[in-house]
Amino acid sequence: MRILFTILKDLGYPVSQEVQDYYNKIQFWNDWWKGYVQEFHKYQIKNESGNSRDVKRKQMRMAKKVCEDWADLLLNDKTRILVECDDHGTSITQEFLTGDKEDQNGGVLGNSKFWKLGNKAVEREFAQGTVCFYLQLVNPTVNKGQLSAQSVQIKAIKDAQKIVPLTYDEEDISEIALASEYTQNGERFMYIQVFKQEQEGYQIYNHYFKINSVSGDAVGYERVPAPHGEAISYKLPCKPFVILKPNIENNIADVPLGMSIYANAIDMLESCDLAYDNLFMDTLLGKKKVFMDQALFSMKSTAYALNDKGERVPVRQEPDVGATLEKSLYVSTGTQVSPDKPRLFEEYNPSLRVDENKENVQFNLNLLSSKCGLGQNRYQFSIQNMTTATQVRASNKELTESVWKQRIAIQDALTELTRSIIILGKEKCHISGLDPDVRITIQFDDTMFSDEEAERLRMLQEISAGILQKWEYRVRYYGEDEETARKMTGETGNPADRIQSTFFQQDEKQDDEEPEGEA
Repeated sequence: MRILFTILKDLGYPVSQEVQDYYNKIQFWNDWWKGYVQEFHKYQIKNESGNSRDVKRKQMRMAKKVCEDWADLLLNDKTRILVECDDHGTSITQEFLTGDKEDQNGGVLGNSKFWKLGNKAVEREFAQGTVCFYLQLVNPTVNKGQLSAQSVQIKAIKDAQKIVPLTYDEEDISEIALASEYTQNGERFMYIQVFKQEQEGYQIYNHYFKINSVSGDAVGYERVPAPHGEAISYKLPCKPFVILKPNIENNIADVPLGMSIYANAIDMLESCDLAYDNLFMDTLLGKKKVFMDQALFSMKSTAYALNDKGERVPVRQEPDVGATLEKSLYVSTGTQVSPDKPRLFEEYNPSLRVDENKENVQFNLNLLSSKCGLGQNRYQFSIQNMTTATQVRASNKELTESVWKQRIAIQDALTELTRSIIILGKEKCHISGLDPDVRITIQFDDTMFSDEEAERLRMLQEISAGILQKWEYRVRYYGEDEETARKMTGETGNPADRIQSTFFQQDEKQDDEEPEGEA
């Protein structure tokens, strides 16, 4: 990061010290996501001789698991981006954007492998606090000073330490610098994109540098030409990037960057690893021991060595206990096991404390899960019975509310990104029929919260009441098109006519049943 800050300062974009210091916290959160924090997981113990040696604490790596679960809940291949406008441009816009309404593996999203990219990006967002999606033009060309392209591609900067806000307020980052490092022929290079806001769109500046040396606070670098065909500067008619941050208030520092979902749960992460390490050590140290009289051990043949006077003297004899397992199983006690028990051997079977360790780990998992917004019952050691979505909502209200809360930020970012893609498609790819004013809907994956069995039963009841028709059931749950479903059920005509007719029949029946003399 020191290199990036130095270069940005020389380019005329100084970064405040408060923002620079914040990247140390991002690195700390990233270490937890990776699963190893040296100052916590590395410690020392002393052996029987008083010598110290380093020991690595066992890790559950729950920070990464928490972020993976949040990514799966918020953005996956079942998420859908749907567009709709008043004229014929809906199908053209949808095709350019996603290919179709169902699979959405085509268009800009498909070519960018967005669902895979997006899921990984959200995982890193919840780990480090910030990620950035930005747009690039595919095969750009300049003709008579006008920039054109074949299509648009979505890229992501998943490392928050490569995202530097330049201009921002309390709610939004309006100008930004994105960096990436690469090595070529053993030489180190850095590529920096600067997004500067103008009256009508954004000006993008590309900078390439070769890193020659890094010594203390001094950084040696030199400007290098852009790769062949790469534009040094160009203008886009829309905001070509969006920032994703967890929808939680930052209580760590007053900076425009986000905070990790477990930033306030570090103690819980440590407790989980301590509990798991204790479980591991109890298992490791809980092996059976057999204390045996020295007479039962076979002895190695006497070895000799020369003393200081050059005399040949025997060295200390050691028991020959064979394999490693035997060394840990059999323990010599000298001439007898104990003075009051003159036996040749005695067994010792320590308790593994399985139940106590299990409760300890489970208790800390519950604390961590709740602190990270996933509810207390997200992680369970015991096998749980299958529950319906209705039971999930009722028993884990905290998780449900957290998901809705986090989706607000995801929805806003995807909507903004989608509109920018459509604008670039119209203005720079010159695709006719695209409508930038289209209505954009983000449909999230609600399979965790949807109870299919209950929904099927309700739909069958509505069919019996005449509200729905049988063919609609086949379309929804059998995957048939309307024509096939109508053919299978023998139903034809306009469903609206049937519903209206049913309501009239019910009203007439009620009128016939009214007793005389009543209004």
